[in-house]
Parts: sequence; structure tokens; C-alpha cells
Amino acid sequence: MEQQLQQLESAVTRIAADQPFALSWEIRPIGTGEVIGCDSTRAVASFSTRKVSVLLACLALVETGELSLEDRSVITEEMKDGVQAGIMRNLSAGISLSLRDSLAQMMSTSDNICTQLVFAAIGSVRPDPLQWVNDYCAWMGLHATLHREIFPRTGDLTWSHSLDTLTTTTAQDQSRLLEKLGRGCVDDAAAAQLLVSRELCEFARDAMLGLFTPALGVACSRIRFAEKNGRGLRSLSQVGLALSGAGTPLAAVAAYAENIPTLLPSGVPGRAAAFDVFAELGLAVEEWAHGR
Repeated sequence: MEQQLQQLESAVTRIAADQPFALSWEIRPIGTGEVIGCDSTRAVASFSTRKVSVLLACLALVETGELSLEDRSVITEEMKDGVQAGIMRNLSAGISLSLRDSLAQMMSTSDNICTQLVFAAIGSVRPDPLQWVNDYCAWMGLHATLHREIFPRTGDLTWSHSLDTLTTTTAQDQSRLLEKLGRGCVDDAAAAQLLVSRELCEFARDAMLGLFTPALGVACSRIRFAEKNGRGLRSLSQVGLALSGAGTPLAAVAAYAENIPTLLPSGVPGRAAAFDVFAELGLAVEEWAHGR
């Protein structure tokens, strides 16, 4: 393992050790086969980080021509029930969106009405859209990831909720998928392994660049992150692709903070501390990227 990667591993280990919550994480430099991490096979609630695999599973059907990014769907009043994330819940029913726009909003604002529209699009060409996404994850080697619901009613959960009815994953699975996406953005053969084209890999990357609430890249000035967030009552997560200023994929990053206390002994909200950890993690990756 290169010295700089060892230094990155040491830096993230120190960051994680100082926290009053569990942090499982994994980082994969793009295309080298190297991996660093800690507790990365522990099952965690995916929450909205699941949408990276939903995005790619949908794009695989665009690649076959069964779906088009220009296909349109209509938002119904029923789709708003229980939705807490996104902007479409505040708009009038009857609005028509292209699949392109639904995918973009699913990633940038984590809009759960748009997520329902994406699953409906998949369901228009596959008898069981949830099974299609699970099959896609299995094909990509995400063997610890299980999608259990199209729309999780997170508003009904308590802090001590079980994982039994939620989509679960691991930091290892998410970093594996993102490393494949990073390679697919620069290599046609690697993109084909994801069952999409290089252009669709770039579409997925760009959709993640539009995230309204970045965390890994929020403090970075020399690299960017194409990322996706996950928000639970007792957990926060952030996954993403580190990119050079020119857009070259550098590393896949996945981090899951679990059992976050509501308050630290200092009085600082636990969730604020978790966001600080994600920012520190992003800065550590930036330091590694410029020391290679």
C-alpha cells in the first residue's frame, strides 16, 4: 500500500476514534484495487444512500432502450402521503416530470416523490421493480445490500427502531459500487460492467454533483465530491466519488455514523458532530489526493 494511502488510513482512524458514535467507513482509490476502511462489513440502514443503486439500476434499463430519460410521469396526490424529503410534496398534483428530472431530483434533493416515480418507471418494464433493483445489486457484487421498500415511511420510526423492515447495506458495498461508477466514467469497458454506457455513468456522476446538502466536500477547495446523503433518526451517512478539479474520479468513499447521541457531554448536538466528521473525512481525502 502506498505511503500516502497509509497516512489517509491513519488520519481517518484517528478521526473515528474521537467520536462517541460508531463509524463504519471504506475508501477505494479508483482503479488500483486498494482498499482501506474499518468495520466496513457491518450492516447499517441505508436510508437515501440506497438511491445510488436505484439510479444505476434504472439507467441500466435506459441503456437497453426499455426506458428513455425523456419518458414522462405524473405526480399524484397519493404520492405525497408521508413524504418528508424533497420539494415535490409542496407542489400541486398533476405535474408531469421527465425521467431525467425525476432521477436528478431523487439525487439532488432526495425527493421521495421522485423516487416513487423512478420505481414506477422501472415497474412499467419489469414486473417487480424492487426485485429488479435487488437483482442489479447482486450482479454488481453488493451481496450485503437488501432493498426492502420503495418508499420508507421514516416519519413512523423511533430512535430505537429495528433494521428489519428497512433497506440495509454496508460501507463496503457502497464503496464497491462507487468505485465501479468512477471507472465507468472514464472507461467504456468498465461502464459496460455496470450495464450502462460511459455517458450514463457521467449522467449519474453529475446527478450526484448536484446534491443540495454536501458533507464530504463541503470544506474542500482542491477537489470535489459527487455524493449522496442518508438521514436516519440515530444515523447519518455520506457516500461519494472524490473528483479532481478536472473531474477525474480519484476515490470512492462511504461512511456511516450509527447510534449518534442526541447531545454530546459538551452540549453540542450529536448530529452536528457527525457532519463535522464527514467534512474532516473529505479533507483527509483531499490531502491524500494532492500528496499522491
